[in-house]
Amino acid sequence: MQVRAARAADLPGAAEARIASWRGAFTGLVPQDFLDSMDAEAIASAWRDSIAAGRSRLYVADLGGRIVGYAGVGPERDPSAAPTAGELYALFAHPDVWGTGVGRALADAALADLRAHGCDRVNLWVLDANTRARAFYRRRGFTETADRTYSSLGDLPELRCTKDLAG
Repeated sequence: MQVRAARAADLPGAAEARIASWRGAFTGLVPQDFLDSMDAEAIASAWRDSIAAGRSRLYVADLGGRIVGYAGVGPERDPSAAPTAGELYALFAHPDVWGTGVGRALADAALADLRAHGCDRVNLWVLDANTRARAFYRRRGFTETADRTYSSLGDLPELRCTKDLAG
């Protein structure tokens, strides 16, 4: 498996991995009509625009020519955050590769990117009910904070996790 910066040709495969991951992880947690309506081309198009505008950077996990996961990073979106904080916007792997180290490799690439861009802290938001992801982030050294918000998908509770990158 190779983890690398996404190329334009990788975006449809990353979008397919996202859809499969969301359907595997979030069925019963988010509205089913949302999961059913996820569109790979629309997701890939939005990523193309975001990457081109410099709003985010995307890394993919390539397993023998098949994109099986991705991680998106960039500047922290919270305007009250320190200017040296970055954000892990998303990290998803296809359910076929859960538990194989793909997520760990993507997380490592994402954190290395943020360090290279001068970040000394990384934040992320995770669904409160997504116990699998919360455990994954704890194993990666993230700490759950008291910060809470609600997802736009059916007002689902989310919590912020943070990790010091300076060490």
